[in-house]
Amino acid sequence: MKYLATLALALVPLTSMATDLTIPAGQAYLVGVDQQELILDNLRIGNDARISFAPGVNSWRVHARVASIGKNVVIDGRGAAGVNGAAGISAPSCDEFVDGQPGNIGQAGADGVEIRLQLALESLGSMRILSAGGDGGLGGAGGDGADLDSGCGADVAGEGGNGGDGGEGGRGGDVTFLYQSLAKTESGDAMVSRLNINTDGGAGGEGGDAGSGGAGGSGHYETRKSLTGSGRKWVAGASGGLAGSPGSTASAGQPGRILLDQLIMSTVKVAPTNVNPLSLKALQREIEQLRKRVEQLEAQ
Repeated sequence: MKYLATLALALVPLTSMATDLTIPAGQAYLVGVDQQELILDNLRIGNDARISFAPGVNSWRVHARVASIGKNVVIDGRGAAGVNGAAGISAPSCDEFVDGQPGNIGQAGADGVEIRLQLALESLGSMRILSAGGDGGLGGAGGDGADLDSGCGADVAGEGGNGGDGGEGGRGGDVTFLYQSLAKTESGDAMVSRLNINTDGGAGGEGGDAGSGGAGGSGHYETRKSLTGSGRKWVAGASGGLAGSPGSTASAGQPGRILLDQLIMSTVKVAPTNVNPLSLKALQREIEQLRKRVEQLEAQ
C-alpha cells in the first residue's frame, strides 16, 4: 500500500439521513446503482462476506458512524476484461487473388470501481479491496490467404490478413479508506494493517497473430491443342502469397490511487426531531466542503 499525506477530517453525521446495513457471514451482496452513496449509523459485515457491484456502478461511497467488519471480507470492484477480437476469415483454397481477412480489435478492459469508505471501526478482522482495471481483450488472428495448386492457373496466391490490435487495459479505481478506532483494546493502525488493497491497472491485450500467405502452385506441363496439333507447354508455378502483419499489443491501464489515513469524526449528534432546516443545510454544506478537500488531496 502507499500512504498519502495525513488527513484530519471532521465529519458531522446527519442522523436524519442515516440507516443500517448488515451483510451476514458468508453472504454475497450486490451494490445497485441506487446504493452508490450510503450514510449509515451502523455497518455490520460478517466473516467471508463478499460485496460486488451491478453493471453501471462506477463508484461506492460509504460513511458509517459505527462499523464492524469480520474476517476474509472481500469488496470486489474489479473492472471486467475486454472481449477478445474475432479472428479474420481465411480465404477459400484455390481462389485467385483472394486474401485472408484481418482480425478484429480487442475491446478495452473496464475501469475499476472507485471505492471510498469513511468508517469508525469497532472491529476489523481482515478485508481485501479489489479495484484493479480489467485486462484488454486479445486481438483476433488474421485469416490465411488462399492456396493455389496446379489447377488454379493464377500467378500469385492470396495474402494473409493482418492480426487485430489488442485492447487497452482498464484503469484501476481509486480507493480511499479513512478510519477511526472505537475499539478499546486495539488501535486503528493495527486493524487497518489487515487490509489488502489492489488498484493495479489492467494488462494491455496482445495483438493477434498474422495470417499466413497462401501456398503457391508448383510448375507443370499442360497439353494444349492448336491448329498444328497437340503439344505440351511448361507452366511456371504460382508465387506464394505474403503473410499479414501481427497486431500491436496495447498499453496497460494506469493504477488507481490509494488514500489510507486516520479519520477524526465529530461527536456532535443532531436529533432528527429538533433539526433546524437552516442548520441542516449548513451541515450539508460543511460536509460538501470537506468532501472537496478529500478529493483535492487524492488528486495530488
